[in-house]
Amino acid sequence: MEDMAHEIMLTNELSTLFGLYLSLQDSREIITARNTILKEYSRVEIDTEITRKIIAQFCSSPYIQQTDYAETLIEIQELFHYIKNELDDDIGDDTLIEKLAELYNHKCFGVMDLLKGRETEKIIRYYRFGEEEDQDIDEETDEDLLESWEDALWDQ
Repeated sequence: MEDMAHEIMLTNELSTLFGLYLSLQDSREIITARNTILKEYSRVEIDTEITRKIIAQFCSSPYIQQTDYAETLIEIQELFHYIKNELDDDIGDDTLIEKLAELYNHKCFGVMDLLKGRETEKIIRYYRFGEEEDQDIDEETDEDLLESWEDALWDQ
């Protein structure tokens, strides 16, 4: 596990350019979560390549702050493996990671609940049934959803 944690820390070379850094403890937590997620979804990975690709794709997001960096990466790892299982690996790793980052940054504005819910289901429908991702005409706009999410957050 220590070797994997050190591999994850090598991503700091890129992420520090965006003001984000993973400590050794953060890296250990990411690897521990990764191993739990892999076991939960009955998946096997022999190295940290997927985790490192997720970090490389997401570290430039304007919506990730240092305080939630490791936690966000763990959530993305879990979402990645959930989708891979749901689609029986019919989507390439790089394609899925790029799609998740695009949606997180440009459709969900960094709101993980939107990515985990609506956007994940759109990805799954698209790859299972060929349904267009934006075919729901009656669906609220992204800005409306973001405003309602922000309002609910402020009301708490």
